[in-house]
Amino acid sequence: MIGHYWFLTFEHAPELHAVTKTCQQAIDPAYFDATPIDGLHLTLDRIAYDGASTPEQRASIAAAARDSCRDQAPFMLTFERLTNLRAAVGFVVSPVEHVRALRDKLRSATRSVLPNAQVKDSSSIPHVTIAYPIFEGMSERAVATAETVGAMHEGFDAVVSEAVMVELERRGNLYLWQVVARIPLRGYG
Repeated sequence: MIGHYWFLTFEHAPELHAVTKTCQQAIDPAYFDATPIDGLHLTLDRIAYDGASTPEQRASIAAAARDSCRDQAPFMLTFERLTNLRAAVGFVVSPVEHVRALRDKLRSATRSVLPNAQVKDSSSIPHVTIAYPIFEGMSERAVATAETVGAMHEGFDAVVSEAVMVELERRGNLYLWQVVARIPLRGYG
């Protein structure tokens, strides 16, 4: 196991599933492993590495997150285009401000329980990866793949109505998780 993270998952995003399947069919499996449809996610933040938090602490973090997000309204994410993501292929999403605002609320909840949490300070743009490289040094191929396959679709939207605390593990090129807690977004903004 890698640890515990805050994710956006997309179980109820049929257009994302359909577009992803279409794109993945055009991506060469000799070079890229397709992300399973039920594995599509957007990483918001790290909570703790494996062993750095207890079940009781995670329960307290989830309670703090529910409290912090009680006025957070659901929001629309736009899946804009495919791009090279450090040799992976994925969708860039916007608006960045909504993603970061939700991340900040969840990070505050995490740090209210774990003040020294090693959160995930990332400069990468919010994204959802649809294919991971099998080999090292695949950036040029990822750029070409994103350009070719990305021309197959126009932008589309999906509603974000919850954040999810997950227990994450990595197997090969794929990330697998189990849901620890769901944080509903039910406010009115």
